Amino acid sequence: MKDRITSAKIDPATGLPLPAGVEYRGKGPYRARKRIAGGERIHQTFASAKMARRWLDTTSAELELGQFEDTRPLERQTVRELVDRYVREEMQTRENDRKGHIPAILQDEIAQLALVDLTPTAVRGFRDRLAEKYSAATVVKRLNLLAAICQHAIAEWDLPFSKNPAAATAVRRPAGADKKRNRRLIGDEYDRLLEAMALSPWPDDAIFVQFAIEQGTRREEALTLRWRDIDFDRHALSLGKTKTMHRAIERGPEIRPLTPGAARLLRSLQAQRKSSWPGDLVFDLGSKDDILESACIIACNKTFAPAVTS
Repeated sequence: MKDRITSAKIDPATGLPLPAGVEYRGKGPYRARKRIAGGERIHQTFASAKMARRWLDTTSAELELGQFEDTRPLERQTVRELVDRYVREEMQTRENDRKGHIPAILQDEIAQLALVDLTPTAVRGFRDRLAEKYSAATVVKRLNLLAAICQHAIAEWDLPFSKNPAAATAVRRPAGADKKRNRRLIGDEYDRLLEAMALSPWPDDAIFVQFAIEQGTRREEALTLRWRDIDFDRHALSLGKTKTMHRAIERGPEIRPLTPGAARLLRSLQAQRKSSWPGDLVFDLGSKDDILESACIIACNKTFAPAVTS
C-alpha cells in the first residue's frame, strides 16, 4: 500500500515542490509523516524540508530491514516518572535503597530528562556529579540501581530502549569501588568497646554488640532477630530481614550457620529472661528512637573517632 502523502505545495525556502510525505503549514517547522505497522502514522518536525526528507528515507529503510524502533513512549516519559514507578511496584521491601539511593537519582538533573534523552553520555554526567560528593562504592551502587531500573523497564514494561543506557558496558564504573573495607577490631578496641557499652542504660546493648561481632551480622539483622529464628539443635539462624531481603519472597528467609560463640551468648541471654516466647525480640534495646540514639552508636563514635581522625 502506498503510505506517503503527496503534496503539491511549494517549499517557501527553495521554491521547489515539497517532497512526498512532508508538509509545511506556514510560519512553523516542516512536518514529515510515515505510516508504520498497523496503519498508524508517526511524525516528526524539522527546520527544513531536506532534513524531513532525510528522516523519511531513514525511517523507510529501517522499516524495510525490520530495524525500526518507535521511540514515542520514551519521549512521553521522564526519568523521574520511570524511577517513581519502579519504587512503587518493585521496591516495597527495599527500604534502605528507597531512602538512601533513590533520592540521589531524583534530586539530580538527570531526573528531568525524557527517557529518549537518557543516553550513556547523560549517565556519565550523572556519574561525574555523584563522584564529586560520594565514594566510588556509593557511585557504583547508584549507577547499578539506575541500570537495574532501565533493564526492568526493557524486560517487563516494553520500553523501547535500544540498549540499557546505564549498563556497565556503556558507562564505566569508578575504579576502586570493589575495594573491601577492613572491619576488624585491632589492639584493645574490643575491650574499649565493651567498657563503653557497660555504661548503657539498656543491659542488652553489650551482649548485642558481642553477638553481632561473633556472628558477623549486620545491625538490622540482629535488631530484628526473634527467638523463633534460632534453631539451637541445628545450629542455624533464620534471617527474614537482610540486605537482600527483597529476594525472600521467592527464596524464603536466609539460613545461616549459628557460630558456637554466638550460640553460647544467646543461651546465656535466654537463661536470664523470665520468659522468651518465640515471637519475642531477642535483644531488648528500647524503642526505635532509642535504638537510633543507642549507646551502641554513641559508644562506637566516642571510642573510635580519635583513632580515625588522628
